Amino acid sequence: MSSVSHNSNIPRPPPLPSKICIRTKYSKRLLECIFVPNETKDMWDKLFKDGYEADVCIITEDKSCVLAHSNVLSIASPVLGNVLRLSKVKHGMRYIKIRGIPHGAVSVFIRFLYSSCYEEEELQKFVLHLLVLSHSYSVPALKRVCICLLEQGWLTRENVIDVLQLARNCDAPRLVFICVRMVVKNFKSISSTEGWKVMKHANPALEQELVESVVEADTRRHGRQRKMEEKKVYLQLYEAMEALLHICKDGCRTIGPHDKVLKASLVTCNFPACKGLETLVRHFSNCKTRVPGGCVHCKRMWQLLELHSRMCNEPDSCKVPLCRHFKEKMQQQSKKDETKWKLLVSKVIAAKNAVGSFSSRQSGLL
Repeated sequence: MSSVSHNSNIPRPPPLPSKICIRTKYSKRLLECIFVPNETKDMWDKLFKDGYEADVCIITEDKSCVLAHSNVLSIASPVLGNVLRLSKVKHGMRYIKIRGIPHGAVSVFIRFLYSSCYEEEELQKFVLHLLVLSHSYSVPALKRVCICLLEQGWLTRENVIDVLQLARNCDAPRLVFICVRMVVKNFKSISSTEGWKVMKHANPALEQELVESVVEADTRRHGRQRKMEEKKVYLQLYEAMEALLHICKDGCRTIGPHDKVLKASLVTCNFPACKGLETLVRHFSNCKTRVPGGCVHCKRMWQLLELHSRMCNEPDSCKVPLCRHFKEKMQQQSKKDETKWKLLVSKVIAAKNAVGSFSSRQSGLL
């Protein structure tokens, strides 16, 4: 009680200081702090919008002009800097052309070079054009913004093929992976879209690559399902071994060894395979064609008894019928049969160990 009251009197620690700067490491320099207030961004944004003392005219697809400053463009984009150096000057103004891109997209692109600002609606509207521009003119910051927007839900079944082709051309491997994964997951609906039909004629190699990815993913999925089914069967066999030992050693409700007092009114058995195995044991004891191979149910019982014998480490004191008999029989079996049984035993033990390790991890988390 005293320790509890003592802890309750301890004041809360003060909040951590807010991050007012971003620390960046420079080679052979001291750490520097960078803080860009909103006023500075607004100033650069205003410089772009007003076009004060602009010396560059960027001619867009509709032959309209976006004004800019050569020094800003050269610093923000080394590619644009090279284009400007090669351009001709007329009356103190440099003219360059950006073809195939809407005027609005060019305007958003140049504005980002000034202040790293953009309107969300405009970015969503021109995201594909901006991805091309940011890659072509080497503006990695804008390229990251475009890729992030595309990855966070802008992709649809209708546009994923177009985005995939752009991502491949613009060196965006993560975006390519996300697009391919979407195609594999929704192949039936995507393969009927207009984008797929155009891609099929324009880029048949990409179509073949996507089809192979779908086939490979389907093969992996079936392989996983098959392995899960196999593990399920091996686990059922292990549970049957546990239930068989339980019935023969301790007895369960109405069935068990002759020297045990059985109580049919006992609560439900903790061994999941016990009920089914009890029915099988009763059939085995009363079946008139109990020879191996003569009855399907008895054949299964013979196999369970032999499997137990191969997993049992105490045949001399074991209560399970015929355990020692099967131990002696092993020495007379062919190498082929012996290999099959050893493989089965290893699979059953592996399934048991997998469940045990999973249970221990879960109990550790609780």
